[in-house]
Amino acid sequence: MLPSSRYLDLLGHDTMRIIGALRSADPTARVPGCPDWQAGDLLIHLIEMNDIWGWLVTNRPTDFTQGFESVTIPADHRDRLDLLDATNHQLVEALRECGPDEDVCYFGETAPAVRAARLMAVETLVHSRDAEEAAGLTASPIAQDVAVDVVDQQLCHLSDSREATWRSEGVTLACTDTNDSWTVLVAAANGDGTLRLTDPARTTTNVSGPAAVLVSWLFARTHDASVIAQSGDPELIHILRLALGHEVEPVAPPGQRRWWRR
Repeated sequence: MLPSSRYLDLLGHDTMRIIGALRSADPTARVPGCPDWQAGDLLIHLIEMNDIWGWLVTNRPTDFTQGFESVTIPADHRDRLDLLDATNHQLVEALRECGPDEDVCYFGETAPAVRAARLMAVETLVHSRDAEEAAGLTASPIAQDVAVDVVDQQLCHLSDSREATWRSEGVTLACTDTNDSWTVLVAAANGDGTLRLTDPARTTTNVSGPAAVLVSWLFARTHDASVIAQSGDPELIHILRLALGHEVEPVAPPGQRRWWRR
């Protein structure tokens, strides 16, 4: 993990990146990274995420939505930009005041507040690049150490501890510009995929590329074979992509999708 202060900096800077990109953009502009969204939908999503996590960190309830009342989303695009700024500031200040080690409610469990900071830093970073592309801009590069941390966070976030029929061989995801790699097991259940981080192992199925490109692949922003290499068992990679929430054909009738998989 990165230092907690780095996550707070990323939260602030990437929110400003979103506001700057979308201030002159058409609110109905399509978001390439989320094809069913317009720019206005992206703003709503980020406002709602800032709002719930800011409330959780400030109030520290034992239940995920105990007493939570969501913010009212304005209809005007500029008002939404202002509200995104305000809710982001509230979240960052709540995290700063709480401190990284204080326990907060985290998906129905308790976890150090730094995990909420990390989760929202990744969410905001990925969508800041979506906002830039929606505005017709070139997506900003991602610092190498941040990209590695994003990959680790996303795989940790989706790693499933429930019982499943895991495939015997794992999949290795590797950053070709660093020494970082992860091994995951995959399983298909209800037509959807699931993954679990496991101990490093030699595998014959691999997905690799520079850390920033691997981020784009994990979040289904690129599948360009010239920048991301895939080798080995295509079925394992297919199930992994299901587990990551990619729009690929299910293995069986689809199950319920998880709300955070965008």
